[in-house]
Amino acid sequence: MAEPPSKTSNHQRVEEMMAHLTPKGATIPYNLAFDSDNCIWVASKGGLFKLNPEGDKVLVENKNIFPKKFAPYCQVVIHGNKVIHAQCEDVADITEFRILDLEGNIEHEQFIDGKIQSLAVSSNGAIFLTKQPAKGADEFFIYKTSIDVPLGWDEFASEFDLCYQSLCCLDDSNLVAATCSIPNNIYSKQNIVILDAESGKLKKKFSEAGKEAGQIYFPRSIQSYHDGILVLDKTGRIQHFGRDGNLIAESARIDAYIGNGFVVRNDEAVIACSGIVRAADGESICDDWIEAIKLDGSFWTEL
Repeated sequence: MAEPPSKTSNHQRVEEMMAHLTPKGATIPYNLAFDSDNCIWVASKGGLFKLNPEGDKVLVENKNIFPKKFAPYCQVVIHGNKVIHAQCEDVADITEFRILDLEGNIEHEQFIDGKIQSLAVSSNGAIFLTKQPAKGADEFFIYKTSIDVPLGWDEFASEFDLCYQSLCCLDDSNLVAATCSIPNNIYSKQNIVILDAESGKLKKKFSEAGKEAGQIYFPRSIQSYHDGILVLDKTGRIQHFGRDGNLIAESARIDAYIGNGFVVRNDEAVIACSGIVRAADGESICDDWIEAIKLDGSFWTEL
């Protein structure tokens, strides 16, 4: 028996996209940030790119010649007039951490053992970092330093058999993290935790693994929004949670596994997308792009 037609928006979304990244070399984007001039910074396996506000011109590029050599979860965050970028070669197992100005000039550079997972910066300049779980490890950390003197990374928080993944600074006093039990697989226990940004003490734990409303399925990106957070997970849902951990709404939904990361701008989620799509000639191709979706319950797929 033939399968029913797909209900997903699996065509190449040329008309819908804000910026087409594949032709620019920004292959497999994981993270986005807007600077004070509304320019878009893209961290991808293909390198770090600064696009004009319309997304059609590359203003700055630090290209990786061999994108396939780079590990997932490259990061870019804007803090004032500074750009914080981190990426890692897959085999080297060393994270390249750089602070740049808005013209792309490197102001600080260092190398950190392990592979970056997530990066967050508070408004007061505290930088938090998580690493991908190392093989055989049973204790996992959130590391902390200051953007003013980023020379040493303190072990800010730790857990046994529970790794920290996506991070978000809710404010200067609260750090949000997605946690996942080890080994990391479809049976892993998952939660969202809120930690004291000074002491690392657990203040709140909520949600659980799953695909139902209020549950999370391997969060890929967390962003502060109004007086709470937005969580994008592998299902393509962007769920809005309050500080108390209660689900406020499903703010948007895109296709599963397409969105790698997002930022919020003018009540829209601007999403770094990557996946296999159907081109106009019917051929399946790998494509990378940026697309915005309103946070009003909008969706791509049929619910």
